[in-house]
Amino acid sequence: MSEIIYSAPLNIPDKNGVTHVAFLSNQHQYKMYHWPQPLVQHDAGLLKSGALDTLRAMAPKIEKFDINHAEKAFEIKTKTGITLKFPENAFSDAMGNPVHGRVQLSVQHFQSKSDFASAGLTSSTTDGQALESGGMVDINATSGNADIRIADGKSYKIEGNSAYKEGFETFYGVGGDQTTWANNVNSANAINNASNSNDQNGNTKKNYTLSLLPITRSNSGQANHLIVNDLGDNMPLSQWFYNNAKINKDLKKRIKVDGIIFPAKLTLNKSGDITDVTLLDSSQASNSIISEHFDYFRELLMSAPAARFNDTFGMPESLTIRFSTLDANFIKIKQLPLPPVVAGIGKMATNNDGKWALESYSTRLVNCDRFSKFTKSDDSITYKVDHARALVFLNFSDINSLLGPSTTRQENTGYSYAMHQFPQGSNARLIAIVYDQQGSVHLEVADVSPGKYHIEKTSRYPFNQLTVRAAFEMMPMDLFPVKN
Repeated sequence: MSEIIYSAPLNIPDKNGVTHVAFLSNQHQYKMYHWPQPLVQHDAGLLKSGALDTLRAMAPKIEKFDINHAEKAFEIKTKTGITLKFPENAFSDAMGNPVHGRVQLSVQHFQSKSDFASAGLTSSTTDGQALESGGMVDINATSGNADIRIADGKSYKIEGNSAYKEGFETFYGVGGDQTTWANNVNSANAINNASNSNDQNGNTKKNYTLSLLPITRSNSGQANHLIVNDLGDNMPLSQWFYNNAKINKDLKKRIKVDGIIFPAKLTLNKSGDITDVTLLDSSQASNSIISEHFDYFRELLMSAPAARFNDTFGMPESLTIRFSTLDANFIKIKQLPLPPVVAGIGKMATNNDGKWALESYSTRLVNCDRFSKFTKSDDSITYKVDHARALVFLNFSDINSLLGPSTTRQENTGYSYAMHQFPQGSNARLIAIVYDQQGSVHLEVADVSPGKYHIEKTSRYPFNQLTVRAAFEMMPMDLFPVKN
């Protein structure tokens, strides 16, 4: 698959001293933009132990669905009883361009404590507060070979298969060895993609510019650019903007951050003539670094030749386009800055015939949760391990809650894991998957009760699917031999 790249050939500045960023494609075979998911860097000893493989083997089955006309509204129902209802034009590529045609969805539904553990999921917020879960769903959407997402301003509905409880709302997964949760998808994305903002080339002197990101519409993984014919030459509108825009020196000096997105609405008539361009975000419209120059960009785009897509769909009345600040000193960049998600705040669940139903603005990990109704403990549970590390969970018998450590501290000979502000009034079980750098792994378990939230001794057990499932499902552990 050919890959779209940004290229600044020879870094030659124009007469105004500005190096523009050209949009080029190998052999002009336009494909959808790849959107790699951030990889979790696991500890070498954990990988060597095989513990993650054992946990993943316990994971719920992934169900796959092929949708032939994703531009239309549709719904799917999983074998576990989860229903997903998507509106028309629900999906976009990584840069917010619409996705039509065939889309593939994979859905994995986590309900039990052992389900949670199989994927390293906790029911803790990013700041350590305890949540009670009504179920977690991991939804992955692709078109062709590219990951896609919910389009800006769109949402879809998840109807669960377990009881509705007052206070349930939408939470979004924040990745790591043990996943935590945020109730704002923008916050979750910011944490998950923080590494994207790092300067991987180690440039100390930045030379920023402003460009128009490519505008495409994909059909079953094949992306068609919005093109114009300029004196007999067909080219993407973003390329035409690059050829004709004169970036003001003052604006160039004011750009200090790479990857700022300025979304705008492009209005077109039936002939493809651009009739209007307006900034979408009201705060950006008044405060952005391009607000003083936007009238010029608007007039330039309105003077462009008639635009069209080379596909079978009709011309839309409007499109979302994005200007972006970029570092002009690079030769190519493979991962583009992700656009903001519009209206990505978590919503309260509704009662759907006694079952919960959520509204979500994001695929990937979505959780139906509520903050625990139990009083928070002023005490803490601390677990220490010598000459090893551990994946540590605090499991509760009376609530569907599986917490991770609030703090982890390295000590002289090992590590100390502490759980703070956990809910009182429920029997709990500390479960630790202990591993060392040689690849050895075993399970340690200690039961605690209300009023006695202190670990006096843990019991060791062999690490396998039977012991793990028993531990997380709060079964009696005396069914298994204790490991010395």
